[in-house]
Amino acid sequence: MKRSLQVFDEKADSPVWTPRLLRVGDRLVSILDTEDGTPSRRFAEMLAEGGATLLEQSGDANPDLRIVIRGAAVSAEARRRAEVLEEAADLILGGARPAFARLFASACAHWVTD
Repeated sequence: MKRSLQVFDEKADSPVWTPRLLRVGDRLVSILDTEDGTPSRRFAEMLAEGGATLLEQSGDANPDLRIVIRGAAVSAEARRRAEVLEEAADLILGGARPAFARLFASACAHWVTD
């Protein structure tokens, strides 16, 4: 009897659960992704290039805005974890886009000056 074996990718099934924290204008922003942490790191770097300030990780931080970057879930457990993260999010992005990062950082900077 032949049947295909399921291949497990540890990297894909173990996302980084520590959010990246940034100060964007006068707002504290938390960024997390449903993959391995790479999309949230890239997006945080893009925001920093737009003028945001990267902060140290803090367990007691109370962000003003929670951003989750959606990735392709490779297992049922990864999909469940992604759903939990997305339920708590204020904004869900389909990917880390440089144009959105620039516009978002610029808009937050305008809120401070208005």
